[in-house]
Amino acid sequence: MEQRWLAVLDPPARLKPETDTTLAIIEAARPRGISVDTAQIEDLFVQQTVQVNAVGVSGERHPVPLDEYSLILMRKEPPYDLAFHYATQLLSLTSTPVVNSPSALRDFNEKLIALHFASVMPPTLVASDPVVLGDFVAQQGGRCVLKALDSFQGRSVALVEEARDPQLRQFTDNGRRPVMVQRFLDAVYDGDKRVLLLGDRVLGAVLRRPRQGFHANFAKSEALACSLTPAEQDIITRVGPWLVERGIHFTGVDFIGEHLTEINITCPTGVKQIGMLEDRDLAGDIVEYLIDLSCGGDRHGRAGA
Repeated sequence: MEQRWLAVLDPPARLKPETDTTLAIIEAARPRGISVDTAQIEDLFVQQTVQVNAVGVSGERHPVPLDEYSLILMRKEPPYDLAFHYATQLLSLTSTPVVNSPSALRDFNEKLIALHFASVMPPTLVASDPVVLGDFVAQQGGRCVLKALDSFQGRSVALVEEARDPQLRQFTDNGRRPVMVQRFLDAVYDGDKRVLLLGDRVLGAVLRRPRQGFHANFAKSEALACSLTPAEQDIITRVGPWLVERGIHFTGVDFIGEHLTEINITCPTGVKQIGMLEDRDLAGDIVEYLIDLSCGGDRHGRAGA
């Protein structure tokens, strides 16, 4: 079966070939005979059927009905805004499998999705009221991490050490917007562990050790080889099948000190970094999995709308 894919991504000029996961997948797919078009979310449109003004491998732009593709990769980076939201609704109009599922991207905020597994998270509160948030900070000993729910790549994340910290009002817009607070884990200084899941199985893992401060992400951290502890593997065996059942096939699961902290489903990264550390072709593994998925394989579940 001839494979033709569409990758919906950020402006190409903003992507870094040496670290970008989406480009790695495209580069692994094309030598396998897969025709991969690219587009941005503003290129989607509907005229009786949902279509896209796609860019082909030679750089030409042409309209293509989404149903003509074998597979669609939704790889637009956060933030999740209205433009992103409407794009997921348009992607839900096609019969072509979309990874990750547009309905899952709408249903699950990347901070809140982890609450389905709250028992393995650090003590966490989501609320809008600065007083309620402050009381929680006091209960946790006066040291918590404050996260905006639309935060990504460590942005809009702050350390709160007092119950009446003014950041609680700033982040909540004086009590009008919910935020997440979590007990601060000193283990973050040793590193935040990013585990990539392909379907319900571990594709690879990397420890991101902050160069300074506590923001552990690829931009501000040293990437180190690591393995999963038995406790982390046990959490993965619970989380992986749950994700696949909801059409989420490529995921970045984050741990600090064996506690689940986030589940990244919008545009998980780390393929290049882990591949270099482990001398493995992770992008090739992803392509083979997606080929199977696009052909109706159900070993790891199926993509949804």
